[in-house]
Amino acid sequence: MVVAGWAVVMNVAAAVFMVPMGIAAATAVLVSRSVGAGSIRGVTRAYRMGMTVALLALALLSVVVFFDAELVARAYSDDPALLAMTGGALLLSCLFFMADGAQVVSSNALRARGDVWWPTGMHFFSYIVVMLPLGWWLAVHRQGGLQGIIWSVIVASLISGVALTWRFVALGDRMKQVDA
Repeated sequence: MVVAGWAVVMNVAAAVFMVPMGIAAATAVLVSRSVGAGSIRGVTRAYRMGMTVALLALALLSVVVFFDAELVARAYSDDPALLAMTGGALLLSCLFFMADGAQVVSSNALRARGDVWWPTGMHFFSYIVVMLPLGWWLAVHRQGGLQGIIWSVIVASLISGVALTWRFVALGDRMKQVDA
């Protein structure tokens, strides 16, 4: 039953994630154009715009999922046991939507700036080093089941989102020189 619940949560999360992923791709294009033009103001403006649009869209989607979690779950099953598990899990998953959006916009913007290793390393650290063992510990060892898995995603997404956003801001007005 936990696997079925996780499949529903991940399917909904993947659909929600497509919104910031598209915004992140557009942000990367605008950031890279500004890098090519040598405009740090353009880089900053593109990043802020992408992050703002992504977070506003995710806030709206989170509200929809939060207030209609049972309706969303019913799109996948009418099994009462699965609905009971999945409804609460979808509510909890709303906690990682914003962090997940921040990490995808920041990682794409960083890559567009030429900073490819920081996002790669942070994703490895957050989702392999932190999320996998934490998920096992919370879901299996502590018997948290689906809730434990989701909490591990929340923690990993927060780490990744905060670290990647920090990295972009910390770079400030530094731009990598592009060889012509």
